[in-house]
Amino acid sequence: MSSGLPEIFYHVYWSKKDKFLYETDTYVTWVLFGVEEGRFEYRIGEDYGFAEFGDVVVCPPQVAFYRNVLESLSFHSITFTFSDGDPQQLQHLLAHRKIRLPQIRRLSENYSCLRQADQQLSFSSDNQKLKQHYLSDLWLMIAQQASESPGADLSLEKDEFIRNVEIFLHNHAHEAIEIRNVANRFGMTPVQLIRRFKNAYSVNPLQYLTSIRVKQASRLLLSTEWTLDVIAGKCGYENGFYLSRVFRKAMGVSPSEFRKQNRY
Repeated sequence: MSSGLPEIFYHVYWSKKDKFLYETDTYVTWVLFGVEEGRFEYRIGEDYGFAEFGDVVVCPPQVAFYRNVLESLSFHSITFTFSDGDPQQLQHLLAHRKIRLPQIRRLSENYSCLRQADQQLSFSSDNQKLKQHYLSDLWLMIAQQASESPGADLSLEKDEFIRNVEIFLHNHAHEAIEIRNVANRFGMTPVQLIRRFKNAYSVNPLQYLTSIRVKQASRLLLSTEWTLDVIAGKCGYENGFYLSRVFRKAMGVSPSEFRKQNRY
């Protein structure tokens, strides 16, 4: 294995949890929480914040990890180690405990494959190798995001004002939103909003809004029989045609193909 890549110790997928078994836990290895659906708050040392789809939260060994479910939570818990000790760049990559990964399609594919591997309930070497592959790819995304934004503040907590913008976008993602109107609402120009939001999230407000809407559309495609036009209206888009264009760009498949491939 390449130096600097984590080695998976244990992985489990939790579906629609309303609370954690332990409000605070301490691990003997590194642990990564990857959110597929829902939202939780966390505190790791002095870092406090909220995590949802697109966020990974990483906690070092022997550090208390406080967490609380805010919205019914589906997530991957991955404990891992490093064979050569902690790589030198590790503290740089994880200077903040939460990192947002904007590669929606790639992230969703990794989560889907990890979920399927977990459902096999197998501890065979082949199953572990599969999980190792997807953990390694998640780690590469983390490293890529850190290298692309070396000076960016990857935690929302450092900009309380922008966190209010994030909350607004999250609560109104199902409505028609224009970034210039959001900027006006919070007393900024669109350029100021985009710059400060990207410093906090490593993605611009529109990319963040799209990630929320695409994830909601994915959930509705699999949990309802609604038409694409109805789903579009629930996700803040004018019609199914526009949703289809956005969805295909983000996920690499059309909504109908996604529904067909992922329904069991």
